[in-house]
Amino acid sequence: MAEQSNPGRNALIIGILLGLATGGLGVYTMVSSKTSVPVTNLDAAGTAADSLTAAANKAKDDKERSRKIVDIAPEGAVVNNKPRFTPIFFSPELWQVSIDSKKMTTVIDIYDPKAESLHNGVPNSWFISNNISDALGRADGLAIDSDGDGFTNMEEFGAKTSPSDPNSLPPLIEAGKPNHKLEVVATRTDKAVIEVEGMLAYDANPTETSITIHADRSGTNRLGKKFKVKPGDSFDLSGKMDGASKRFTVVGFEKMTYSDSVGNKSEESALRVRDNVTLTGEKEFVIRAGFTRLRPGAKNSDIGTPNVKGRDINDSSATLRVTAGPKAGKTFDVMLNDTFQVPGNEKISCKLESIDAQGTVNVRPEGAESPILVPKAAK
Repeated sequence: MAEQSNPGRNALIIGILLGLATGGLGVYTMVSSKTSVPVTNLDAAGTAADSLTAAANKAKDDKERSRKIVDIAPEGAVVNNKPRFTPIFFSPELWQVSIDSKKMTTVIDIYDPKAESLHNGVPNSWFISNNISDALGRADGLAIDSDGDGFTNMEEFGAKTSPSDPNSLPPLIEAGKPNHKLEVVATRTDKAVIEVEGMLAYDANPTETSITIHADRSGTNRLGKKFKVKPGDSFDLSGKMDGASKRFTVVGFEKMTYSDSVGNKSEESALRVRDNVTLTGEKEFVIRAGFTRLRPGAKNSDIGTPNVKGRDINDSSATLRVTAGPKAGKTFDVMLNDTFQVPGNEKISCKLESIDAQGTVNVRPEGAESPILVPKAAK
């Protein structure tokens, strides 16, 4: 006959087994509660040869930081404004935050969505989900560029792009936002004179004429480019007529009345030209045929009078450079009042509206109510 079971003994055995299991779980929890600490510059340590440099860097980093990671907060610390108890079944990532102005220290769980933000309202979870947890431990965590694409973490947060992916970046320039990634390398003014062949004045029914571009781009040398044009032709200040050079277009010929030095009037044929770029000057103008007094100090010059021969052109332009993104370092030239796209940001058109004496420029993105100031590059 089987021996009758003893309920008390069975309960004792079950209790012992549960106790051992609970104890084992507790040991496992204590071992596993050591959280993995994201690598930060707080752990910087050099070799013996680099010890002085490492020490100097550490001192600098410690001065800049106001936060540090702790594995287990001291008993009695405050976590999320509540007394902290040692976790048993989970292992949060606890960060000790020093508030120097208040001379106090608190501890928060960065995985707790209700925890206070360590960086001006940017959720702690944003740093974690974007794999830049080390930036959480830096006082300048929002000001640094974690992925090296030229944009700060704060700029990436505002644009909803990834701060850990250099191929995910905000627009280099956009309407309604003052931030941009451009700088001015140089500004300049190119001077030129458009001269029309003198024989045109005496041609009653002209169909074409020769013009000469006298350019003074270096300030001393005057170059001459001569070519024939007819109504509908386009050209630029270099004399190009390749179809892509749309700076000026010949409108046609017309009769104009001019006065000589003693008041005698005569009718002459002249050339009407349209400037396809300027916004502030005359869109169309008439060029009187004849030799232009180009030499400095020339006597009896008619420059600036109603009888002026030729057309003075002063073109201001700027060389801009991209400072972020895959096209960082690329430079390009833009003429005043010209429309352009920023390399790497070709989806939006911009216009160069002004150039000031300090070498800065104003650029207006398409759709913007006001222009954006682009500063001169630091030397």
